[in-house]
Amino acid sequence: MSKLRISHIASLVILGILLVFTVFRPIATGGKYSEVSRGQLLQTEAEYIIQFDIINREGEAKKYTIKAVVDDYRYSEDVIIPDGRKFTYIHHIYPGRITAGNISFTIAKEGEDSPFEQITYHLK
Repeated sequence: MSKLRISHIASLVILGILLVFTVFRPIATGGKYSEVSRGQLLQTEAEYIIQFDIINREGEAKKYTIKAVVDDYRYSEDVIIPDGRKFTYIHHIYPGRITAGNISFTIAKEGEDSPFEQITYHLK
């Protein structure tokens, strides 16, 4: 066989393995996890709107802390999300509050030292 044919077959085998892991790995582990999805940054004439969903798949109700930092302004909110449910977080930012334009959000589960999700926007 030629080297090209061997490399082609090897790449197809690797692709197949990756596809199997993406489809069957989450099902096989049955792991409990939280995730942030559907993040959106919307701009209107009067404000910026940041929206994202937090989904709890931990197997029990969990408390989450959402921290927003808009330049020097800091905001924190705690929310309890039942297992299998989704919480939609919406934050309004008015252009008059923006100086440097750095906006970041961190989402952490209660009892954990580090956040499981961090989102940063640079608006200027």
